[in-house]
Amino acid sequence: MPSILATAIASLAALAAWPRAAGYPALGAYMPVSNVLEHSQISSDVEAFNDALAGDEPNYAGAEEIYEHGAGNSCKSPTQARTLQGFATKDMTGETFYDTFIAAGFAAEWWDKWMLAALGGTGTFSGLSRTKRVTSLKKGALGLVTLYASHELEAAIDKAAIPETLSDSGSAHAWDEGWAFYYGAAADGANSPWEVAKKRDGDFPNGTEVMTAIVPHFNKGLIAVRNGTYSASEAEAARDTIYKLWAVTYIRAALKYLQLAEKFYDEKAHAEGYAYFMAIDGWVHSKSPTAAETMRSKLDITLTSIPAGSYCEAKAALEAGYAAMGLNCSNVGTFTDEKITCSEAQACAESADALPAGADAVAGVDGTATDMQCVVTEDDDDHDDHDDHDDHDHGSDISAAITRFGGSAMAIALAALVPSAAAGAA
Repeated sequence: MPSILATAIASLAALAAWPRAAGYPALGAYMPVSNVLEHSQISSDVEAFNDALAGDEPNYAGAEEIYEHGAGNSCKSPTQARTLQGFATKDMTGETFYDTFIAAGFAAEWWDKWMLAALGGTGTFSGLSRTKRVTSLKKGALGLVTLYASHELEAAIDKAAIPETLSDSGSAHAWDEGWAFYYGAAADGANSPWEVAKKRDGDFPNGTEVMTAIVPHFNKGLIAVRNGTYSASEAEAARDTIYKLWAVTYIRAALKYLQLAEKFYDEKAHAEGYAYFMAIDGWVHSKSPTAAETMRSKLDITLTSIPAGSYCEAKAALEAGYAAMGLNCSNVGTFTDEKITCSEAQACAESADALPAGADAVAGVDGTATDMQCVVTEDDDDHDDHDDHDDHDHGSDISAAITRFGGSAMAIALAALVPSAAAGAA
């Protein structure tokens, strides 16, 4: 008589022939080849973080709890939540985007120090208003997620260079995670860095439409880190183009809000420009130190007003650096509601090469994405290390089986037999 374990395995194998969903679900216009639903749900943590900070009496303690321990939306496992602080404290030394910030003078874990200072009203934020602190925190959270999305792209390129991890579950999964963090879980991209791109596209309608232009480069990078179509140079080129398009978004934000804050001083506009520019400061600095340092000084959050001429000076410094960034003025475009005319402005050169072509979305890969629930605890040590997925126990194998077979009652029941049989044989 066959053992219970053998019967369960045979039954589960038979279930593999049942019809399954054709492809992991798309996130916006991007088609992943792996399950990144939980990763995308970090945008729900951002939403919860923002909700805690709403109103005239922000719940800074509640927001800090979400920042440090998660809100239970983005789960690494049933017992471990993914956290924004885990993003901020990840050592990304050696990664191109991260390293530009360190070279520009940012300390390691700068986002963590900055977020905790804003939450506690200490350091740079000592004595600053509720408006400046809350606005900086909300916009800074999106810059932090942008940094972590860059980490996933870098991790994908590194994994693709190793034969053992050049796969949809290895290198391609990491690349998918980059998009998932960038786009978020909501159908409209709400509470994500992609939503910032969408809004700034609307503010600069005659420039590059980043929200759509960036997708083909994520597609191209995904193709380049998959087995059978691997190309290190194509992956790196896609990554670098994505960084340029991120720069367009955050430069637009800095220009918009610096201009508004100078013309009609407003603490919220000032803080938006300040926090948004921080998301790309290091990368801009790596291309044009003068541009980064000028914009950084003009948006210094401790200023109580923006001196006349600040916007034009910062705009001129950025435009002088566009060629080094691989951008043209036509990529950035013109703010649709200009309030300040820069009388001594020089013609903005169009000397950079056009952005390269991207690629169409890949075909869907069979798989399903189930929504995991997890417990938020105070001892989470979350750095989202991909190596966490290398070791599998019976529980993780069962979870994978349930996910693979669509979470059906039969699959769950059969999977439940596996540990029982194993225990009986021990």
